[in-house]
Amino acid sequence: MEKFDQSYMETSSLHHNKVNRQDAGLQKSISNNSLNEKSDFINEPTQETPLNVGSSNVTYDAFGHEDLDVFPDGGLQAWIVVIGSCFGLMTVFGIMDTMSSIQLYIIKHQLADVKISSVSWVFSLYMFTNLSLGVIAGPIFDIYGIRTILLVGMILNCGGLYAVAFSTELWHFVLSFGVCTGIGSGLMLTPLVGVVSHWFLKKRGLANGVSECGSISGVFFPIMLRSLYPTIGYTKTMVILASVCVFLCILTLLMVKDRSDILNADSLDRTKRERLIDAYKHMVNFKNFKEKGYAFLVLSMFFNEFSIILVITYISSYASARGLSESTAYLVVTVMNAFGILGKIIPTFMSDIMGRFNVMILIAIIMVISLFAIWLPYYNVVGFYVFSGFYGFAFGAAYALTPVLIAQISHTKEFGSRYATAYFIVAFGNLISMPIGSQFINEETVTNYNHMIIFAGSTMVFATIFFIISRVSIAGWKIWTYV
Repeated sequence: MEKFDQSYMETSSLHHNKVNRQDAGLQKSISNNSLNEKSDFINEPTQETPLNVGSSNVTYDAFGHEDLDVFPDGGLQAWIVVIGSCFGLMTVFGIMDTMSSIQLYIIKHQLADVKISSVSWVFSLYMFTNLSLGVIAGPIFDIYGIRTILLVGMILNCGGLYAVAFSTELWHFVLSFGVCTGIGSGLMLTPLVGVVSHWFLKKRGLANGVSECGSISGVFFPIMLRSLYPTIGYTKTMVILASVCVFLCILTLLMVKDRSDILNADSLDRTKRERLIDAYKHMVNFKNFKEKGYAFLVLSMFFNEFSIILVITYISSYASARGLSESTAYLVVTVMNAFGILGKIIPTFMSDIMGRFNVMILIAIIMVISLFAIWLPYYNVVGFYVFSGFYGFAFGAAYALTPVLIAQISHTKEFGSRYATAYFIVAFGNLISMPIGSQFINEETVTNYNHMIIFAGSTMVFATIFFIISRVSIAGWKIWTYV
């Protein structure tokens, strides 16, 4: 009983502090609005946000929508959760980053008589289910916490990989990898990314970058596949890959812990079931798009991932078109994923200092330059590796920063649903990007691939423009503002 009373007092205290902070913020907002009645920027967010923009008299507060006292921003338990999230993301990002290695093998063996444009649907379906299922997982995670939804996702994800090991026909791969593994990864991704935000606020960029270092498995998985394919065969190799993922999932379940009850302290007057039903009534909440910053951010993410998926999927087969060995193709993927680890740490750390949107724009520019100035001209094999390093660093940073950008303009307790809404839209880009890209390269000539590279670079230019517009919508044209 004493524990209950203590817990209730702590929760009530947190809620009381949050209300006082919100009241103060409201008074400040009213004061700011009275100074800027003629501002032509109209923002109608579904929640309180720090988006006081459009005038030089208004200061942007990146953390004004949150109660700073609620977040530990460090400590043993918080970092254990980050490491647990990292292990879980090894199975999600590791498979995602290894897609090109899996595709390279099956188009030369099991599906050698199938057009590359048809095979591409397996992997585009995987990416679509992977990202779109966040609309299911997000509300459950926000309201009930992480464990139940995570366990279901892990069973489907790993079970699908075991089924991939025994797949021989196109429809086998569609069901096992595209549907089962894709759904499992989709149910895991949002909770694993979102749980870090439960523990960190000001250090959220660094913490999220560390957790997304789970993509380091994208370095080891291709090497493992390349070594095991010729020695023990495809089936046993994929069984080993699936078993490694099972082990990582067990570690994750033992380490991750959410703080949903504390963050939802102001919703105690409604049952969890009532809140979940209400969340699913607004499963894809288009009211979020009334916020200009959020709307343009989602647009930029759409084109950003459209471009990234084309590159990471077809870079291996591009190496083959250039006459490079299969071993070189696997090494290129490994180099790209290795530099992606640095991209998830250094830029996210810098984003806590320089501003998350500011760093993201720089990363987007690096991706555009690397596509048009390094990959497209293709100077030689060394240049190809240089491109893999530059692009790997940039796309790793992009994946690590996008959830932090969403979190910065969202209440933490609503991050899951807003993140899921964003990626539900982005998922449609992933669904069509690979089939569209494959139409450029069906004949698999260097000229065909160059057309695909130009297309990928052009979509990245659009992404960069929309990142800039989103940043300006949030904090105006002040270049040195922390955004």
